Amino acid sequence: MKSAKEYRQIARESLSGNWGAAIGAVIVYGLMLGALSFTAVGTIVLGGALMCGLAYVFMMTIREKKVTFENLFEGFKKPGFSATIGLNVKMAIFIFLWSMLFVIPGIIAVYKYSMAPYILMDHPEMTGGEAITASKNLMKGKKWKLFCVEFSFIGWCLLGTITFGIAYIWIGPYMQATMAAFYEDIKDEVGTTVAE
Repeated sequence: MKSAKEYRQIARESLSGNWGAAIGAVIVYGLMLGALSFTAVGTIVLGGALMCGLAYVFMMTIREKKVTFENLFEGFKKPGFSATIGLNVKMAIFIFLWSMLFVIPGIIAVYKYSMAPYILMDHPEMTGGEAITASKNLMKGKKWKLFCVEFSFIGWCLLGTITFGIAYIWIGPYMQATMAAFYEDIKDEVGTTVAE
């Protein structure tokens, strides 16, 4: 596996020339998720599709494919709308249940299921539950690595804080692209995890 620095470098190179679509996707995702948070039903029904759409935008960015702002809504059609709802609901339930045990198991669960949206967009034939299972198996032995990748953004997050969130316009896409680069590095193992 690559280092956090290498994943960030891949992300920066992939975002070159694609910042506009990436920033637009992150801003609209945040606004829509914020609006949906006022209704639990809206979050359940639409949140999964938006989460998968955001994963798709940055997955395609890392693969150096043409990305447009509209790709944010790919989650409403590619894997099947019901699959994204199932993914969203099951992830929320599993993370909540693990969190009830204690904080640490909840955090581990977040990392365990973190690749599920990418997997579902790469394998639209899967159900949400199958994508979660594949993510759980795929992340065996890799959760600490992903934590370290995310922790490498601590300085950037501090910058975002002292700029009253303004810097997150760029930091958000940078972090999302880095996550997608991490998935791209390990995705070939997905085929072996589905049957486990």
